[in-house]
Amino acid sequence: MAQEPPTTPGYDQQQPWYPQPQDYGHQEQAAQQQQAYGQQFPQQQQGYGYAEQQQAYGDPQVYGHQEQAAQQQQAYGQQFPQQQQGYGYAEQAAQQQAYGYPEQAAQQQAYAPYEPAYAQSAPAAEPAPATPADYPRTSAEDPFAPGSDGASAAAISAAAAAGEVPGRERPAPRGFAARARAAVLSGEGAPSRRGLAIRVGAGVAALAVLVTAGVLAVSGEDEAAPAGQAAQGGGQNISVAHTKSWTVAADPATAAQGTDDTLAGSWLLADAVVRADGTGVHAYGLADGKPVWTLKAPADGAVPCGLSPAVNASGLGAVVYRPAADPKSPCSTLAAVDTKSGQAVWTKTLSDAKDSYAAHVAVTDDKVIAVGEDKAAAWAAADGAEVWQYTGQGKFCTLSGSAGAATVLLHSACADSTPHDQAVALNLADGKVKYWRGLNNQPTTVTVLSAEPAAVLTTGAKPEDERVFAWGAEGDPAVEIPLAVEGGGRLDVDHGSFAAVPGTYFQGGTMFAPVVPDGGGNPSAIAAYDLGTGKSLWRTPIAEKGKARPVGVDAGGLVVAVDERTGQPAHLSRFALTGGQETQGGAFPQGTGSLLTTGRVHNAAGHLVAVPEHAGNYGVATAFSSKG
Repeated sequence: MAQEPPTTPGYDQQQPWYPQPQDYGHQEQAAQQQQAYGQQFPQQQQGYGYAEQQQAYGDPQVYGHQEQAAQQQQAYGQQFPQQQQGYGYAEQAAQQQAYGYPEQAAQQQAYAPYEPAYAQSAPAAEPAPATPADYPRTSAEDPFAPGSDGASAAAISAAAAAGEVPGRERPAPRGFAARARAAVLSGEGAPSRRGLAIRVGAGVAALAVLVTAGVLAVSGEDEAAPAGQAAQGGGQNISVAHTKSWTVAADPATAAQGTDDTLAGSWLLADAVVRADGTGVHAYGLADGKPVWTLKAPADGAVPCGLSPAVNASGLGAVVYRPAADPKSPCSTLAAVDTKSGQAVWTKTLSDAKDSYAAHVAVTDDKVIAVGEDKAAAWAAADGAEVWQYTGQGKFCTLSGSAGAATVLLHSACADSTPHDQAVALNLADGKVKYWRGLNNQPTTVTVLSAEPAAVLTTGAKPEDERVFAWGAEGDPAVEIPLAVEGGGRLDVDHGSFAAVPGTYFQGGTMFAPVVPDGGGNPSAIAAYDLGTGKSLWRTPIAEKGKARPVGVDAGGLVVAVDERTGQPAHLSRFALTGGQETQGGAFPQGTGSLLTTGRVHNAAGHLVAVPEHAGNYGVATAFSSKG
């Protein structure tokens, strides 16, 4: 059964994607707008399931009095108790001061209705300038609300410090929270309001130090995992709007010469982004897009035909070259690359083939692995010394595949093997066979999608023969997932983890893939499958119009890029790992068009870099920075 698309609460009430300029002359006024927003659309405060946004409410630094901030934070906890478990992601610290700034106020207007069925509400009237007495506000029902009788917050705070509140009697507390506050403030041995405010301030300061330390400890980890390992950190904050930082345009001379501009692979480093295509392997500064280095080819005329999916912790990556630009020439030379200097550390010849020869490469902390058509091999990352070599289960074997962190998964087809097509898992440490499983459906083609978890795509003579096979860490259980989806459509899993532009992603024991119409076209839904059982976990229709394409997965869910369309800016959406609920992110600049869906998207530490599949159409690379 297809899951109906969850409607983001308040979606039909939000303001246009491209907000009109507003005057934010006072911090208090921006804070008043935040509270007005929460009063007008209270249901929206639960609609975006981002832990990193959940600390944005009741920020004690926005308000003029620590005592008031503490009361407002407590009031928020009463109103939304279910959100109190959301803390713990590093991105929260960056969001704590989100409200009250112009760019964040604009973000609240991110989505415009893009179908006639969604009626756009009239713009809210410009609020009157806020005063200290106006903010923070608490409910008039709260007997301890500062200024509820018309007196200013400052006057009441001063009177409270003196032990008296002129012209006002404190009513009997109502409700558990009110009685608790009364007990704290008036019980025997209770501190004065001034003393309590000082203690609250000290607590807030200590909390800020701890949160800041957490941010520094985990920032920049989004794409630092070795090949085959999914990022395990907190989800990237996609809710904020983005601005363009720089674009590297394609060289017109290169296009005039007919050089192949197809992306062969890319890396996101700590301070640079790397692109490989027919022009070579080039690094560009993450801050400004300026050239950093160009890797020298192992021979004149050699061009890259593949990169390792990532670099290892020391910055070592792997590139495989063909001797000439001819796509029929063999990918037969391996180079281990120090990405800090942009120089090859060592090179290896994979094959003496003169015709077409395919190879995939990967790196771990201590090894470089290559899987060619006739063998798989591993070398020591430090010096290139050979560690092991594997040539197949029988005679005249043809191999393909790649490596994860501890396993190499191969498709092996040998002349004397039964069945002819097999999936073989090797221990990466020593190259010995962990297990092998026969592919008994007589496939026409076999593509290794992932090594960890182990998954391959097989195709047959008919579309209904297409399926994904997956195995556990020791080869069991084995499951089959037909590509044909119940209710129509098929899973688009043609590009796995080792492709230059992946389209299918894996997290733990789950596979995420877009669902496309039987006749082809843009994805209509996102589906998740349990690789332990082969069962569908969820299928969520994509709410947006135009093209949408998965671009990554993190601890928060599957991240999907969406094209710009009339009334709909380019943006990212996240589909939750559990349940598949779609949450739409902040807008990218007008004119972004289809950039995000036409190549590889890397994101980490507030930066997002789009590396198009074809440089001639969209440039070499474009970087964006998040506003929040």
